[in-house]
Amino acid sequence: MRVAICALLTAFVLIPGAILGIAAGGLVSETLPGNPTDPIRLGLTVLSGFIGMFVGGAVWGWSISRFTRAGAGRRMAVAGGIGFALTTIVVFLALGFLEDLVVEQQRGPQLPIHNVFTLLFVPAAAIVAGASGAALGFGMRDPAMAGRLLWMCAISGGSAFLVVNLTLDGLGFRVGAPGAAARATMMTTALLGNLAAAMAGGAVIGYSARGWSRAFAASGSRHSDHRRAQRVRRPGGR
Repeated sequence: MRVAICALLTAFVLIPGAILGIAAGGLVSETLPGNPTDPIRLGLTVLSGFIGMFVGGAVWGWSISRFTRAGAGRRMAVAGGIGFALTTIVVFLALGFLEDLVVEQQRGPQLPIHNVFTLLFVPAAAIVAGASGAALGFGMRDPAMAGRLLWMCAISGGSAFLVVNLTLDGLGFRVGAPGAAARATMMTTALLGNLAAAMAGGAVIGYSARGWSRAFAASGSRHSDHRRAQRVRRPGGR
């Protein structure tokens, strides 16, 4: 049950958060006058997207902390917001640059569009899943947990996206094929693939969350004992 709920929370909070950020950035970009490459306009667009995604990531981090009883709700909310938003923005900008370079300018390897899509979007999904999972570990002040969530969420998220991509391709929904634009094949594959990646990463987080409440309680007890010991050692301490 814990695994399933964490998977659903991750998918149905982070994906709307990403959509919110993209919509906010697009709205600002369309509203502001000037050239899209103007530094101020571009900066405000990125900032708007970051804020929208930060909200989604913060709600997700807080929700995971509440459900798993990790007891670090505020830190996990901030870490989840920053980790998800920052990673998604960087990956989104990198995808735009690489797509323009390889597809539009044809300066990369001459591959079919569906292969280029796979080579770009599968690692992108893995990076976002891994970094978001690691952010929760850092929010718990547990670098070891952050490291485990980094590679486990990355592998599961990237693999889930790849499975969805190959499945849809086998069913005839091939990115770049004739009529693909009319059926919004790329958008559909990206959306379903990222949903699957988020659910896979969330499932890993749910599986790894066993004992988080006990670990946090023990950590809090150690910090309290340390603070009491420091007060006793101070000159004039009682």
